[in-house]
Amino acid sequence: MKKLLIPLCLIISFHLSAQDNDYTMYQTIQLKVKPGHQEDFSKGMKAHNEKYHTSGSEAVSVWAIRSGPDAAGGISWVKGPMTWSSLDTPLAEDHMNDWQKNVAAHAEVGEFGYWRLVDGMTYAPEGFQTKVMRIRWFTTKPGKYDDALEIFERIFEVYRQNNLDMGLHIFANQTPAGDSSNLGILWQHDSWASMDRDRDWEAKYEAIHGKGSWSEFFRDWEEAAEFDGTELNSLISELSTPPGN
Repeated sequence: MKKLLIPLCLIISFHLSAQDNDYTMYQTIQLKVKPGHQEDFSKGMKAHNEKYHTSGSEAVSVWAIRSGPDAAGGISWVKGPMTWSSLDTPLAEDHMNDWQKNVAAHAEVGEFGYWRLVDGMTYAPEGFQTKVMRIRWFTTKPGKYDDALEIFERIFEVYRQNNLDMGLHIFANQTPAGDSSNLGILWQHDSWASMDRDRDWEAKYEAIHGKGSWSEFFRDWEEAAEFDGTELNSLISELSTPPGN
């Protein structure tokens, strides 16, 4: 299954750091709570995160998977923002033991992933707090990666010029394997109700790019990328650090 953050996601809060390694990346872990273990899992996850994942590159957001084959008990655990340098500090033994005892004992641990925010491919209103994410995975066709990003920049132009009330971000899979997608596109909402709002999207798009341009976008995008799947996630605020992240 093609997984993000950031299921692989994330708030996800998008912190663009001013460090030497000036990029934003997240680690994601997919979990599936064992039947009858939900209460123990939640207590264990909350205690673990509050003890070991309070800030910086160790901060986490926890998401319930709300659609698709992983919806029953599916959890996405997202750590960061981080860089590869963050991994040079090994986890302490008590940290690992606590994870095994209080989290992994109550869930099936699935895929690990690393997803990096694509430079310039990000938009969010100031102070935006993500509660719900729609994630769509794509695999760019051979030789079409840069083309795909250039095409999708047209979407970002509409978001920016209209100051839209939702977030949009593209992440690149840093560890693709097998049938893994190489791009994850996140549409972020501050509530489920946000998904009901009529934003008159096609009119806004064609006001910027010209009549008939929305259909042209789909033709160009289909030539550059293949759709791999979609998923809805909702933030579990009480398990995230800091709470309400």
